[in-house]
Amino acid sequence: MNKYFITLMVSVIFLTNPVKAQTIHALADIEQTAFLYAAAEAQANYDNPQIIVEALDKRLRLQQCEQALQAFSNSVSNTLGNRTVGVRCSSPTEWTVYVPVKVKVLQPVVVAARSLVANETLSKADITLEMMDIGELRQGYIQSTDKVIGQQLKYPLSMGMALPPRGLKQEKVIRRGEQIILVASAGSMEVRMNGTAMGDASVGEKVKVKNSSSKRVVEGIVHAPGVVKVTM
Repeated sequence: MNKYFITLMVSVIFLTNPVKAQTIHALADIEQTAFLYAAAEAQANYDNPQIIVEALDKRLRLQQCEQALQAFSNSVSNTLGNRTVGVRCSSPTEWTVYVPVKVKVLQPVVVAARSLVANETLSKADITLEMMDIGELRQGYIQSTDKVIGQQLKYPLSMGMALPPRGLKQEKVIRRGEQIILVASAGSMEVRMNGTAMGDASVGEKVKVKNSSSKRVVEGIVHAPGVVKVTM
């Protein structure tokens, strides 16, 4: 069974018009409605989500709702991290309260086992798996060490920091000395020739190529593995 955790904190949300004590709607009921809504959304996508509900200010006075409270959210792209859940009453008096919540999901992600420098080729000893809140990892994360061993870092990474996908250099799809197809285009006309790569490059990177026929060296952009395009 999934377990949820509620942490209550204080925010300042209140009304200035007093309502008779016997007609006040319980704030705990509003908070519970927001909790259940956020939990249901998170549980649909993740295992064991932790839902943290921020307590409504005790000075808030809302008339007792005679209908079941309705929860909703304007967020359509992300159910993790900090967000708000709206709780609405339709009768006898219409009111809406926005309850701050935080959704945490802990999962194992690849992190640096020591301080790493740019251009370093990663080995098994350089990385490890650590439980982290994936909602806090805005640049993304990697969950398999096998996917990063042997790859190079783009920039330095401190010990314990999560390794984002963008932190790895793209795989080289063209290697120095490799025979490739050189595609020269001018308007709607396109000519294909054989050539030899003069360096290593990834898709989208520039690389120099020696034309096998003319022996001329030109610079083009890697379009796909074994294919370099040049605009004439």
